[in-house]
Amino acid sequence: MSDDSPEAGFITAAYAEKVKEAFLGFAENLSVGQAENSCKERFLRSLTMIKKARDMALDAISEGYVAEADARPREEAAAEALSEEDQAMIEHALSGTTGTARATPARLR
Repeated sequence: MSDDSPEAGFITAAYAEKVKEAFLGFAENLSVGQAENSCKERFLRSLTMIKKARDMALDAISEGYVAEADARPREEAAAEALSEEDQAMIEHALSGTTGTARATPARLR
């Protein structure tokens, strides 16, 4: 997991906030007289899901940084293999595309 990234800091802060919210809900439910065992179960289930979300998010950004770092040398090598003229032609050809095919109108019979 990448704890050095700015995203990791945001995820950690959001995790702390969600734990706080789960605790406040737990305390509120106890204060209004709900059964202790069901309150504990809901609280623990919430904590488990919050931890899972945090861990998955940290793993995702860690994997994203690794994939991004691995892709850079290949992209740079591919760009270097083309002449400036070829690269300009490719960029010009792609500049007018949106990545979606034009829809053909439906014909009525």
